[in-house]
Amino acid sequence: MRRITIGDVARSANVSEATVSKVLNGRRGVGGDTRERVQDVVRELGYVSISERQGSLRRVGEATIEVLLEPHDVDNPYFSTFIGGAVQQAADSAAALLVRPVTSIDERFDLRWAQSVARAGRVGVIELTSAYSAHRENALRAVGLPMVLVDPIDRPRPSTPSIGATNWAGAYEAAQHLLSLGHRRIDYIGGPPKARCDEVRAHGWAAAMGDAGIAVDIEAVPREAYSFEHGLRAATALLQRPDPPTAIFAGSDISAKGVLEAARRLGVLVPRDLSVVGFDDTYLAQTSTPPLTTVHQPIADIGRTAVSTLLRLAAGDALATRRIELATHLVIRDSTAPPSPRNPNEGRP
Repeated sequence: MRRITIGDVARSANVSEATVSKVLNGRRGVGGDTRERVQDVVRELGYVSISERQGSLRRVGEATIEVLLEPHDVDNPYFSTFIGGAVQQAADSAAALLVRPVTSIDERFDLRWAQSVARAGRVGVIELTSAYSAHRENALRAVGLPMVLVDPIDRPRPSTPSIGATNWAGAYEAAQHLLSLGHRRIDYIGGPPKARCDEVRAHGWAAAMGDAGIAVDIEAVPREAYSFEHGLRAATALLQRPDPPTAIFAGSDISAKGVLEAARRLGVLVPRDLSVVGFDDTYLAQTSTPPLTTVHQPIADIGRTAVSTLLRLAAGDALATRRIELATHLVIRDSTAPPSPRNPNEGRP
């Protein structure tokens, strides 16, 4: 959907643009029925005039970006690290952030929400690891506001600006590290079902395993959420199998913490009996016992990039690319080691 213009309102209401302007600015010279018809069309199309937006920006006094996130993500250190980078970039750019739970937006009234965002003086919206909604994006386009997605759960349109990390390469490097240590039974614990970033990580793990001549079943990957509880439940089930893994790669640090707790409860020593790798490199990785080997993704830089990209779009600048991926790298700590020689089956393909 393109931006709605005053001409669109005039055509839909079967009046002149001058008449629409009079109605929007509260001037006289328009009949009651015509005024009501124009106002109905404005509401229906979601039209917000440039003067309304500029007036709101003058009242607010600074550019304000709305950040949408899933409420359960607040507990994940990824969020605090992202917000730290985003706040820093916003301050450097004389802008501000406003955080709103995506669950507070009723899809039946996306257009009404977008109008309220524009009229409140926001310059655009950043969606953080939430389920992408074409309805929300269309509503924002209608009122002339840009949207930037950060690791959306599902695949957005190619034309929608999005930012993330090199998830495939990071996962491939993590699995290769475990393989180089001699592990062969390496399981992956995923995140939200159908999450695009997690699907890519799973494929990176599977590719490394395949290159080593080991077949894995991506469809069998346990998926629920990037959470301590999911890591705990999934790892407990894996470690109680007749042929438990000697290494587990979790799709996030917080899930990896759940893996470490599952191992502790079952009397499995890390890294002697089980190697564990996470993804993110948040403070959890450094404060875990033992310190966690993990894939570092530049989360704060992703936050900074999301804000700078949104502000560029709001200023009317063109982007060289609609998808930005920041490089990952593996950080090796004390949670990984060669498999225990006491395990007679390890080392076999």
